[in-house]
Amino acid sequence: MNTDLSVCQPLFDRDPVRYLDMTEAVRRGIGTVVYASPTAALVDVPSPGESDGAHTYLMCCAGMEDARRLCILLPANGSLLVAAHEEFCIPLLQERFGVDFFLDGVSYQAAYLRTQSPQIPDCGLAIRRLEVGDLPQVAEHYKLEGEDYLRSLLERGQLLGGFYEGAMVGFAGCHTEGSMGLLEIFPPYRRRGFAAALEGYLIDLELSQCHVPFGQVLTDNGPSLALQRSLGMTLSSGTLCWLSRD
Repeated sequence: MNTDLSVCQPLFDRDPVRYLDMTEAVRRGIGTVVYASPTAALVDVPSPGESDGAHTYLMCCAGMEDARRLCILLPANGSLLVAAHEEFCIPLLQERFGVDFFLDGVSYQAAYLRTQSPQIPDCGLAIRRLEVGDLPQVAEHYKLEGEDYLRSLLERGQLLGGFYEGAMVGFAGCHTEGSMGLLEIFPPYRRRGFAAALEGYLIDLELSQCHVPFGQVLTDNGPSLALQRSLGMTLSSGTLCWLSRD
């Protein structure tokens, strides 16, 4: 079975930003190529710190035959998170894994393709890496992930906190597969430029590590899409779909 992701380049070239999560995960050494061909690819990204050995799978394919092949390669049991880059994969995934395999959202991929750092608003925000001791406050404000996952990110220094006048006002960080996200500004502190400052700082940090900064934004999240554009992020033409099973 081919595990050289470069054979997928003709597929990736159709919409490079859309597939950047796959190419970056492999380039950074955090993802393993399970399958690759000129018309399909499957990348496995383990989730360190998850008690049940959860995995994130990133998949793309040119047609239904490829989609069926990739679905068979996914594990039948255990926690599972899949980013399917083509919507026609959804019914095949739900057919294989049942009604408990939920569609969590449809997103655009956003990527910072410039070499210069973004303009970070001067809003008086102090930014530092958060620690495990900050978990209660992070978990209180971020409900999309469990505490085990958030703890693993904190242990690896992948969450940044924003502080104003000594108080934490929000945070942002990078997910297991390398995407930027987890951006949360606490309600009393919104509309002050803190979100742009946090994400801009995170983009600059990713650039300093020779990463291509990228993340996903739900297609119906107008404010976040506007934020990405204001920071110089390029949005994919197509979308990707997140599905999960506990």
